[in-house]
Amino acid sequence: MDKLSPINNKDLSSLFDEHFPDRALKTSVLLSLIIIAGSLSYMSFMLTASIAIGCFLSIALFKTTWWAIQYGVRHKREKMKGFFLKISFLKYFIIGAMLFSACLFLEINVAAMTLGLSIVVAVIVMKVGSRLFVNYLNRSIKVPSKNINS
Repeated sequence: MDKLSPINNKDLSSLFDEHFPDRALKTSVLLSLIIIAGSLSYMSFMLTASIAIGCFLSIALFKTTWWAIQYGVRHKREKMKGFFLKISFLKYFIIGAMLFSACLFLEINVAAMTLGLSIVVAVIVMKVGSRLFVNYLNRSIKVPSKNINS
């Protein structure tokens, strides 16, 4: 591997462990609740509903995708591509219908809904970025250790 490459295979495998999606989901739900609670301070139903719908759809998309990957790997390994295509088509059809009905029956703030829809992606980027930053700092900063007992 090239010395200029900041990530090697060991570092890449330490970024994503088997519990990473669950931690990302829990963090996304917590951050969504905080953002929705913060939007209540503006006393605008349109803003709060837009953020809440966007957060719900983002978390639902993430959870559905993760379930489809797990199910496909465990049960339908040989038919994974077709199964994932069917689930993705069905998922986006249902999410599209939900977005269409939300926009049809409610006044939606597009910026607020975009914020809500991007919540899971933002959490994943922040988690990976922070892990890379910590790994970089651990490699680059060498602090001399002192014996505390003496």
